[in-house]
Amino acid sequence: MSEKYPALGRSMTIDFGTDGPFGPFAADLTYSDTEVSFVVTKGSLSGKEETCDYQATHVRDGIWVVTWQEIDLLTVVQAQDFTTGALISAVTTADQALVQLNGSFTLAE
Repeated sequence: MSEKYPALGRSMTIDFGTDGPFGPFAADLTYSDTEVSFVVTKGSLSGKEETCDYQATHVRDGIWVVTWQEIDLLTVVQAQDFTTGALISAVTTADQALVQLNGSFTLAE
């Protein structure tokens, strides 16, 4: 039996704090069966919003890897730990720089 992605049909707030490579950064995300919609709520990209296709892969209990590519070719790979709320995000920017962000997330009830 395959695991159901815990954020499916729910909203998630992610927060990478203030000291990351993009400075302050936070966003609200909502996951449907095939798409993630997001709006950046803090930082220099505040107000950016988009809907992208995504894939979620179950790694082990509570751990998921989620990937998507944005229209500007920014590619996101996230390790999401639903046990602790920890989040690691590797981002390849449109200019092909690789950036890692460490943060946390919470699911809306």
